[in-house]
Amino acid sequence: MTITTAALIGLLVGTMGTTGTFVWLQSKDTSQQQILDNQSKALTDLATIQGKLATGEQEIRKQLTDTDLLAVSCSENWMTQNTNMLCREMFCRLQTREGDGASQKECDEISNIANTFFIIEECKTNQMEIDKCLEVLDKRK
Repeated sequence: MTITTAALIGLLVGTMGTTGTFVWLQSKDTSQQQILDNQSKALTDLATIQGKLATGEQEIRKQLTDTDLLAVSCSENWMTQNTNMLCREMFCRLQTREGDGASQKECDEISNIANTFFIIEECKTNQMEIDKCLEVLDKRK
């Protein structure tokens, strides 16, 4: 083997090694770019889904706070025959929202007052002594 042949073989091996390394690095960059592209698409899709969910939640809140639900219990006829307590409680519950409406405690207090009135009426209807009746009906079972 002559020096020329050895130099030619060295040049050929070096060129092939350099080309192989370049192709390998290029394919690695391409796969990383594909991963980044896929991540970007996934994040865009996720943002779209979250936007649709937020819109749906707003629509549900709007429907749950629709005053049409109060039509019967807040009608003059209903309140004359019964009381205005159901109307007050339902209105309070409609206004109960995350931090910007009535608190759950306020609505529970209205409900407790209405229940107490109902208990007193039932005691009178059954001609029971109020204290004994309240003692029996106030206990949770």
